[in-house]
Amino acid sequence: MYPEDKGFQALRDFALVGLRNLNIQNRLVISYLVSTVLPLLFMYIYSYFLYGNSTLTGQFLAVSILMACAALTMTTYTYLSISHPIQHMVETCQAVSEGDMEARIRDGGSDELSYLSDNIDGMVTEIQLLLEQQQASEARKRELELKMLQYQINPHFLFNTLNTLRLVAQMNQDRVVADGIRSLSELLKNTLINDHEFISIQEEIDNLKHYFSIQTIRYAGSFHVNYEIPEELSRYMLPKLILQPLAENCVLHGSYNDGSVMEIYIRCLRDGKDLILEVEDHGKGFDMNDKTAVPKGLGGIGSRNVNDRIHLYFSDDYGLAVKSAPGEGTVCRIRIPAIDSPAAFDTRGESYVSSTDR
Repeated sequence: MYPEDKGFQALRDFALVGLRNLNIQNRLVISYLVSTVLPLLFMYIYSYFLYGNSTLTGQFLAVSILMACAALTMTTYTYLSISHPIQHMVETCQAVSEGDMEARIRDGGSDELSYLSDNIDGMVTEIQLLLEQQQASEARKRELELKMLQYQINPHFLFNTLNTLRLVAQMNQDRVVADGIRSLSELLKNTLINDHEFISIQEEIDNLKHYFSIQTIRYAGSFHVNYEIPEELSRYMLPKLILQPLAENCVLHGSYNDGSVMEIYIRCLRDGKDLILEVEDHGKGFDMNDKTAVPKGLGGIGSRNVNDRIHLYFSDDYGLAVKSAPGEGTVCRIRIPAIDSPAAFDTRGESYVSSTDR
């Protein structure tokens, strides 16, 4: 490296590092002395050597003093216009760091410092909103934990009790009650113990079959369920328990209650990169334009929960759609993305799970 390069490197290091160790006021004083006072002093000394103690030298001294005063005034004004917003910015940031989330800079200027202040105010507002959301979430979490403790039941005690009741029903040769208790036990096991948010379509269908088995005890002979689930689609994943609320609406609101058997169809179709899940009943249906005629379940917590969960997991491009007409039944159609399970893909031809109830 040449000596002049070393000198330039040292000067640059001083400008970028050395001056940064001084506060803004001292930096402006040094800049004023180097850029204004020293050049004027040099020019005055040079003129003194040229003209001596003459009128021209005195005039040059007077002009130099006036120029130095004007430069000092401009330097002072520039210093105040920069240092005051920065000092206010530092004080506000210090207040925020001490916990005052209401503090804002609110710089009314239109320069770079104002732009920086507006961005800092925006970030503080965003942090404040995030903290409020976190506090609300923590409060809600504590409330839910308290409710969970209040209503918690030992699952093993529950399952042991149900198994005992099932054995008693079998000993009394009451197959309907025994099958109902077995289905209830399996359904509770899959909902209470299995905490996975996503399960396979096959597992969801198994839960649905247990649910229909339980409802058969109450509504014996009033409905018949048909499953049309291609085997190669049964391994795809979906949010747990999104079909049961729709199946419940079929049983509770679709039947004519006149002794006829209502057909219910559970289908799964592939549509490009998406899956279509359908729960269709050939029941009495309803007028979708008449809000008073909409079954409570289809406008209530169950279906809203299904739709909201799908939007939460995926996006508003997916969700639940309902189509119905009086005397023509109801079709609930769910669109979700096709999420493959880790299981190996079965390349066999299209086949279906049992087309009737178990």
